[in-house]
Amino acid sequence: MGNMQPSNRTSRGWAKSALFASLLTSIAIGSGGTIVAQTTKKPSAAKSLPGKSATEAGPRFKAIWEPVNVKEDLQLMSVYFATADEGWVAGGGSGSGGGVIVHTKDGGANWDVQLGDPQSSDRPYHQLRFVNARVGFAAQSTSSGDHQLLRTTDGQTWAPVGKLAQHRSDYRFISAEAGLLAGGGGIQRTQDAGRTWKQVYVCRIKAEINGLTQDVGCHIAQVAFVDANVAYAMSQSIGAGAGFVMAKTMDGGTTWSSWLVLPGEEGSEGALHFLDANTGVLRTINGKVFRTIDGGKTWTGVTGNIGGKPAIGFADAEVGWMMAYRMMLYTTNGGKSWVSREIPFPASVNAFSLVKRDRGYAVGEHGMVYRYRIVPADYTSKGMLAAPAMTSSR
Repeated sequence: MGNMQPSNRTSRGWAKSALFASLLTSIAIGSGGTIVAQTTKKPSAAKSLPGKSATEAGPRFKAIWEPVNVKEDLQLMSVYFATADEGWVAGGGSGSGGGVIVHTKDGGANWDVQLGDPQSSDRPYHQLRFVNARVGFAAQSTSSGDHQLLRTTDGQTWAPVGKLAQHRSDYRFISAEAGLLAGGGGIQRTQDAGRTWKQVYVCRIKAEINGLTQDVGCHIAQVAFVDANVAYAMSQSIGAGAGFVMAKTMDGGTTWSSWLVLPGEEGSEGALHFLDANTGVLRTINGKVFRTIDGGKTWTGVTGNIGGKPAIGFADAEVGWMMAYRMMLYTTNGGKSWVSREIPFPASVNAFSLVKRDRGYAVGEHGMVYRYRIVPADYTSKGMLAAPAMTSSR
């Protein structure tokens, strides 16, 4: 017998059966026993480059550093950005004069001098300390004695408001009036924008040095506000591997408690940053990094090391930086671990400002300002440098 071909009636029967089966797959029982129809859409194929799978097509974005330099031969020593695009840099001429504070509103595309003259003999401005986008402070050294403290309350105009101890290590403000200063063997506090300072803490503690108990004085190196009430301070090493003194206030600086941390560690100066009242990161002068989750009572060493004397900055609870010379140390997990990356900047980095995880700025000699940001993978610009992307890695 030859091959049997289905009749037209049989073919129509098969087609109806197939249609019925297809409809069954698109019917479901809704709440209360109601029959509802479901539409099943076949997923579209992912677009990719010809001859490559979607995973082989490459990333759509990348992180870069790109120059947005100040067009003057300035030694930029301090930087602060309040937003991704608005910020200030401070420094002086390549010699000892020409102190200036320079401002941008467009991410460094244009810079305007707010204070000083690059061609003057004025001393440099440094140690920018901003409270918000309108209230900020800056220091200027003098020929002798205490340094001058300047303030802006509109983000534009600057005026002298007080003094800073010449031999200070650090100073911070939490408002337009209230601030703390580390120096003179302790901590001083102001409530009138630096016009007057009052000693609120003298750094002194009993410690075992060379096997003997000694009552020793200490020099506070860093202060760090958490909020208007809580602040921390860290001393320089008190010598012979005895560790560091940690101090804390919970009333805005009126009273302080202190204790000894990291016995066995040495170093003359470090950096300190607290993400909240309990979580903090510190760096010792030899580049070691430590983390606390109990308000500075105990510190645990974490991976990462960096030379120089970089500050610590965080964009959020996860992403933080330290930068010195041409080295970048960064974390994407709240300081639990740090990764180093060398960036071939044309000059050494003196300071940085991390605004958010996809925007930051680094400054240095000869007016160097480099901007960190995320751009499309095919983006190019003159002087662009590759940078690490800041993705979360808890």
